[in-house]
Amino acid sequence: MWMAFLSVPLSAACGVLGGGTTACDGLVYKEFGLTREEYLPCAGEMVATLDQLKPQIDAMLSGDKNARGEALETLHELERLMKKAGGRNMDLEWGDRGLTSLNRKIVNAYGPYWSCLTFGSLGGQCTYPAQLAREASDAYRYLRVDAPRSPRR
Repeated sequence: MWMAFLSVPLSAACGVLGGGTTACDGLVYKEFGLTREEYLPCAGEMVATLDQLKPQIDAMLSGDKNARGEALETLHELERLMKKAGGRNMDLEWGDRGLTSLNRKIVNAYGPYWSCLTFGSLGGQCTYPAQLAREASDAYRYLRVDAPRSPRR
């Protein structure tokens, strides 16, 4: 009986820690990557996660003691989404140049955020990632408008 009682909170916690269901689940890669229709919902989740990091980093740099932990959680969520989105496949040349560019912008924003949260604000490295994240966000919004023309070669 007590095992059933303990398993409910444990299974709920595993669902939260595991990231739950996302638009990045179940993506199946083809020779040319993915189409915009298939991939943009997932990319939107990654971009939304990137967008959460700037205010968290700003709060951290302003002295908020909890902000770094929140930013690390957000960064780990981005890592989970990137892994579900294909991991290393995100860095390959896809048939759709717009998606290839978007993927590279997401990956390029992730790295400096990781450095910022790992090593701190050495030489202003914590302000630069927000610019890269904004570029990824802008690229995503552009592709959403242009989505029906996918894939491009």
